[in-house]
Amino acid sequence: MKKTFVNTLPYISNPIEEFGDFEFVSWEHDIYPKFKGGIKKDEICFFTGIIKKHKLKNILDFGLGGGFEISAIKEALVKEKYPLERVEANELNEDFILQATSLFYTKNQKIQIHRANWLDLPNATPQYKHLFDFGFLTGNSLTYIGGGSRDYTKKALQSIVGKFAKLIKRNGYLFIDTRNFDYIKSLMYLPKEKVFENFTFSYSVYYHGFQNKIIVFPAYISDTVVVFHYYDKENKVWSKLDYFPIYQHDMIEILSKEFAVEKIFHDFKEVQKKKSLFVQYLARRK
Repeated sequence: MKKTFVNTLPYISNPIEEFGDFEFVSWEHDIYPKFKGGIKKDEICFFTGIIKKHKLKNILDFGLGGGFEISAIKEALVKEKYPLERVEANELNEDFILQATSLFYTKNQKIQIHRANWLDLPNATPQYKHLFDFGFLTGNSLTYIGGGSRDYTKKALQSIVGKFAKLIKRNGYLFIDTRNFDYIKSLMYLPKEKVFENFTFSYSVYYHGFQNKIIVFPAYISDTVVVFHYYDKENKVWSKLDYFPIYQHDMIEILSKEFAVEKIFHDFKEVQKKKSLFVQYLARRK
């Protein structure tokens, strides 16, 4: 009997057989809002705990997305009467900017959005006028950048982190994450059914529609490209994202040029794990 392996080239651009009749849609517009879900209190407490512990008052979200994290962080700190000075965000995707603007309006929050490609930072529209003492980028956004080879991806991400550093004060902090590509790589040669079985988690960080409202599947895995499929079974639509994996030892090396890595987390927990959805790094600007 012929086995179906996950790293099959047709899956880069096509749905897997079980969802072959699904319509392809925009991830940002049609998948992300349902996939994202609400923000859990303990996740926001994690961020506000870092901010309060280090007395950080100027916050920048480097990848705004739909605005969920930055909105909830600001809301929690305002309720606690924490003395924030400014809260700003960076984004390029118009769908995300519209989603975030609507959210901020609903919550009566003033959070300035700067439009900029990461490669162009610190230039943006409007221009940045301040440095920040806490910048963060969540949801594996960094690994949209890369391609070609592992070395090229590493150099590209080094450049992006260098751009982030230009907006963070000395002794300020950067919080950044990636998917646990070390774990994903371990699934490379498993049959498709085993990948589904092993890419299931009891607790989903950031994305609370994961394997509930939206089925997520690493449909193609290699050293240089990982293709994630997102299947909405209720509406029979699907989308995909291509990631350029970066591994944990490479990420530490990348950060260490401009920052000192102080803590490493797996799914918000300060423990070392082989299997996790995300690996998160808290790094201090040198």
